[in-house]
Amino acid sequence: MEGRKTKHGILKEVFQYIFVLILIGLAVTAYIFRENIATFFAQDLSNIDLINVVLHWVPNILISFEIIMLAIVINFVIKMLAKCGFGLTDKGKTLANIFASLIKWIVIIVALFWILSIWGVNTTTLLASAGILALVVGLGAQSLIADILAGIFIVIEGEYVVGDIVVIDGWRGKIVSIGIRTTQLQDVGGDVKIVNNSDIRSVINQTKHQSVANCTISVASNENLENVENLIKNAFPEIKQKIPAITGDIIYKGVTDINEIRVELLFGVPCFEEDLYQVQRDFNRQLKILLDKNNISSFATPAIMVEETKKTKKSTK
Repeated sequence: MEGRKTKHGILKEVFQYIFVLILIGLAVTAYIFRENIATFFAQDLSNIDLINVVLHWVPNILISFEIIMLAIVINFVIKMLAKCGFGLTDKGKTLANIFASLIKWIVIIVALFWILSIWGVNTTTLLASAGILALVVGLGAQSLIADILAGIFIVIEGEYVVGDIVVIDGWRGKIVSIGIRTTQLQDVGGDVKIVNNSDIRSVINQTKHQSVANCTISVASNENLENVENLIKNAFPEIKQKIPAITGDIIYKGVTDINEIRVELLFGVPCFEEDLYQVQRDFNRQLKILLDKNNISSFATPAIMVEETKKTKKSTK
């Protein structure tokens, strides 16, 4: 599955580059032959007035096409530069992505007004009207402005960056995107949660410091606890070698629960937050294998079965 995703991503990028190169070629061609095209379509080529009017529009259509192509190429280049990062830190890359999104909309607006001016629209009056409209819209779009400002402050203050594992409003996930309006988190199941930046009130960043995976295993209450503890402790170096994601010394934290059926043991295993669940699974597996090799019951044995086990062991001896 990962291989398919990688190939799909590579093909997508290749097609994007090819598409942009084609657009550049068309735009350059239209620019080189602009005067010839304008001269050709400036004359009446038909006896029908409507057709001549439409044909007279061709030069303006080509210029508008050039502007659109230029805007697409600029946005593509900015997006690629932000994506590459060129040695920037995660914080720098996140800030670059935000400014890339902002520049994208600026380019679109400039291109739109440029095209309108080509078609004879009085853009000065339009800009003045747009300023008044922007003021009215701004008063009603306070949440949008709050989202943008919150996004900028999130990046500047470094509360979290792309790649960090955080808990926001009870949702634990990996930051996959920080935009000018929203932050996107992806959990271990692949689900993505989108949160408005201004709605984020508290964040638990679990990537800032090393995490500890709390692992528990139960052994039957009829087993000798000291022997079990010593057996597991002596196996710590071997277990650590088999699980490369463990980043420090394994800690035995003691007994967390005990009754007539089972004894529950707790272990602290240092690791990175992104490896937390996998380390828990791998460590529990290694403990189960270890106990099985030494004929130690690693499950909650009912009281009746405990007595039967004792009898069986005595008869075997």
